[in-house]
Amino acid sequence: MKPALRFAASLLVVSLLVAGPAWGQARPSGELTIALSSFSTEILDPVLGGHIVKFYLSLIFDYLVGVTPDGQPSKDNGVASRWEASPDHKRWTFHLRKGIRFHNGDALTADDVKFSLLRAMGKRSTTGYAGPLRALVQDIETPAPDRVVIVTKEPTLIIPPYLSRVLSTEGMILSKKYLEAKGDDHFARAPIGSGPYRFVEQVTGSHVKLEAVEGHWRLGTPKFKTVTFRLIPEETTRVAILRRGEADIIEISRDRVKEVERGGFPIFMRKDDSLLQMWWVQPWENTPVKDRRVREALNISIDRKELAATIFGGMADPGAIPFGLSWAFPDVNFKMTADVAYPYDPARAKKLLAEAGYGGGFPIEFYAFQLPGLPEGKAMAEAVAGYWQKIGVQPKLVPVDYGAFRKKWLDQSIPGAVGYYNMANRDWIGTYALIEKMAYTPSKTTTTKDPEIDGMVREVLRQTDREKINTLMRNIFLRLRSEHLGGPLVYLHTPYAASKKITKWNPGSVMYDLNIDELVTAR
Repeated sequence: MKPALRFAASLLVVSLLVAGPAWGQARPSGELTIALSSFSTEILDPVLGGHIVKFYLSLIFDYLVGVTPDGQPSKDNGVASRWEASPDHKRWTFHLRKGIRFHNGDALTADDVKFSLLRAMGKRSTTGYAGPLRALVQDIETPAPDRVVIVTKEPTLIIPPYLSRVLSTEGMILSKKYLEAKGDDHFARAPIGSGPYRFVEQVTGSHVKLEAVEGHWRLGTPKFKTVTFRLIPEETTRVAILRRGEADIIEISRDRVKEVERGGFPIFMRKDDSLLQMWWVQPWENTPVKDRRVREALNISIDRKELAATIFGGMADPGAIPFGLSWAFPDVNFKMTADVAYPYDPARAKKLLAEAGYGGGFPIEFYAFQLPGLPEGKAMAEAVAGYWQKIGVQPKLVPVDYGAFRKKWLDQSIPGAVGYYNMANRDWIGTYALIEKMAYTPSKTTTTKDPEIDGMVREVLRQTDREKINTLMRNIFLRLRSEHLGGPLVYLHTPYAASKKITKWNPGSVMYDLNIDELVTAR
């Protein structure tokens, strides 16, 4: 080889070595568009926007503790590569990965973790589970840039899952330097994270657009150059843009699944995505539902199998345990047996009402509203009211927006009235957190006042023996069921339709998270 050619060849070898990963990995291209009926809130701050916005914030931010698609805390895809507890379970040490950077180039350190966690537990925080963390955390130490120690007041096991992607947004890591320099308002308009997509644009009421970070530590180089979440409340419009090729994933109601499927568009289902649950609004000490027999009668007069087959088009299964989220059952070894399922027995319901002194029935207000992911809300309310009329109860349907009902619920101005929600499914710790919000007397949103449940809820928070925790959780489920402290209706399966280019997608089983990670990494 001539010297000049040899020199050129050596340059080529050097350039190939320097280029390295870029030659081995395709650049991101194209756009992934996801159209949803609701964004819940459109606040891009993980601490001030509530936790339902996880589905796009999880691309912008990294969590302290990662998660697997089936909802288990993971050491593979969180900022902390490992963690351990002291023997007394009051000091939790998290070891941070080195080399993680925010989208503006700043390194992510222990100071950012401490700042983020303190902010998530602050007074202004609207995250779902800030309360238990405030009650437990005594101090946060940063002995090294790559090490964080969380000191708790009591022994506990909940710290890693509470700060993981399994639950809410408390574990998302923000840039201390950026937030302190720019302030909350600027951050909410132009958030900086360390996730595989950086924020590009938000148009309120329309969309949120993100752009890929190449060579990201968590997902490598994402497949799509941009990911856009479009807010389209009207289902007809969502289906239309799917047919025109302007969307890749759309939320779809259960009653249009077959129609869209016949058009050749794949349907992906989140099985047991949520529990549709009724409750009696507190205080109900002076209403008929104070009587356990009345609560049982209202439950066994509902034909849940018929409800699932008709109102929900067969894409639901009967529920049986108040606040009993089924993804938690395997975690705590709770077995759903035939004896805990609610039978459909209107004759026995009438007998129970007579024994309680309400043989002639009684009036009860039933607030009927639609919810994100629950377009069948009002139809369901009408169906349940129909069942109750058959046993002599006189339900009064009150059509209302959810916001108006929520105000009355929290004001406790409609004692004994019926409310409902499609509660997102989650693992045992998430279920515990839900019970602490909805069935624990000190909680502002409680629907029960049961000293036995209160005692078990307090004990779980401070228990470090997992088998004892499992026993407590099973006993909480059984107590909720035996006292009929709510009206579990059905487990809802949530369908999503996709464009024909999406042939594989597991929407996962993580609360308020659609596992978009899989879509943007698939090649």
